[in-house]
Amino acid sequence: MRSKAVLLGAAASLATACAAHAADLPMEKAAPAEYVKVCSQFGPEFFYIPGTDTCLKISGNIRADYGFNTATNSNRQAGQSNRATNQTAFQGRFQLGFDARTDTDYGLLRSFILIDVLTGTTGSQQWQTGFNSTASSTFYVDKAYIQFGGLTAGYAESFYSFYDNYFGDTYFAPYFGSGIFTQNLLAYTAQFGGGLSATVSMEDPGSGRGGFGGADGALVNGGTKMPNFVANVLYDSAWGKAQVMGAIHEADALGLSSGETKYGYAFGAGLSVNLPVMTGAYVALEGDYGNGASAFTGVRNNQFSPAGAPNAYDADIVAGGGTKTTTSWALTGEAGVNLTPQLKAMIFGSYGRYNAPSGALDDGDFTSYVAGGQLEYEIVKNMSIGAEVSYVGTNAKGLAQVMLADGEELAKQKTNALVAGVRLKRTF
Repeated sequence: MRSKAVLLGAAASLATACAAHAADLPMEKAAPAEYVKVCSQFGPEFFYIPGTDTCLKISGNIRADYGFNTATNSNRQAGQSNRATNQTAFQGRFQLGFDARTDTDYGLLRSFILIDVLTGTTGSQQWQTGFNSTASSTFYVDKAYIQFGGLTAGYAESFYSFYDNYFGDTYFAPYFGSGIFTQNLLAYTAQFGGGLSATVSMEDPGSGRGGFGGADGALVNGGTKMPNFVANVLYDSAWGKAQVMGAIHEADALGLSSGETKYGYAFGAGLSVNLPVMTGAYVALEGDYGNGASAFTGVRNNQFSPAGAPNAYDADIVAGGGTKTTTSWALTGEAGVNLTPQLKAMIFGSYGRYNAPSGALDDGDFTSYVAGGQLEYEIVKNMSIGAEVSYVGTNAKGLAQVMLADGEELAKQKTNALVAGVRLKRTF
C-alpha cells in the first residue's frame, strides 16, 4: 500500500509541474475570420471582396421564351416552299453579370462583364428576325468594359444609342432606331453637373457596315480604314432623359476605285418623360436620319425579316458609273405604366424608311412598321410572366430590284406577319 501511495504522489507532482511549465509557454491566437461586409456606397446588393476595398455586385436572370410567327411563303422569297418556313421557336437564356467598383484618388474605377448563354431552336440573340429550325446553344460575352473617371474602354453599348440603352425591352417584336448596339470602343464622357454630360467615342465600324449594292447583289466590303466617330449630349433628370447624337461612318467595297469611298453620317435625338398620372408611367421616343449610314437608323440589320424586309446598303453603284449613298430614317417609341404594383403594361411602335439613290442597279426602296403591346405580371418578387403581340408590315418598291439578304427576290411587294409569344423570367 505504501508503494502505491508513493507512485500516486509522484504522478500528481509530475502533472502539476507539466501544467506549470505549459502555462509559461507563449500562446498563438487564431486569426480572426473574415466575413463578407455590405458595401452601401454604390447602392444595394454590393459587398466588399474580402481583403480588398473593391465592391462587387453579382446579378443575373434566367428566361424562357416561346414564340410564334405567322410569316408565310409570300413573306419570304420567290419559289420557296411553305414547308421550309419556320413559325414557332423555343429559347432559354441565362445572363450573369459582375460589376466591380473601387473609389480611387482619380475617380471611380469600374469593370463590368455580362455573359449570355442561349439555347433553343435558334442561336440568334435577336431571334425574332428569323426563326431557325436547328437546335443550338450559344455562349457569348454581352458586355465587357472598363470605366475609369470619364473613360470607357472595351465592349460596351454604342454611345449613339438612346432607345436601346434605356428602353428597347420588347420580347420578340423588332423595331427600328439605332442599330449599332454593342461595340468595341474607346470613349470619354465629360460631366458638367446637374445631369448634363457629353461623350465622344471611337467605335469599331465592322458590324455597322452596310456595304455597296451592285449589279449582282452586294459587293464585298473593303478593309476598315476609319472607325465610326460618335458624339452625344445627354441630359438626365428626375423628369426623364433627353439626348442628341451624331456619327460619321466610312463605306467602302472591293472592286471600286479609291475615289468612290463614301463617308456617311447620321444624327438623331431621343426623349423620355416620366408622367405623373400613374405609378411608373412614361413615354419614350427616338428619331434618326442616316445618309450612307443605314445601320444607325436600324434598317441595315433587317430587323423586319418576319415580314420580308429586303437588304439595305450604305451606297449603290448607279447606271452610267459611279456610286451614290442611300438615305434612311426611322421613328421609334413606347409608353408604359404600372396598372397595379404587380402588373405592367406597355405599347410600342416603330416606322422606318429606306431610299436607294436614283439609278441604282440592284436596289429598291422599302418602308416597314411595327405596332404592338406587352403585359407583364410579377407572380412573386423577381419572378414574372409576360405576353406580347405585334403586327409587322413591309412595303417594298421595285420588286425586280429588291432582294433579301441571301440574294433572292421577294415573293411579294407588300408583306406582313403577326409575331407573338410568352416569356417567363426570374432575376437575382
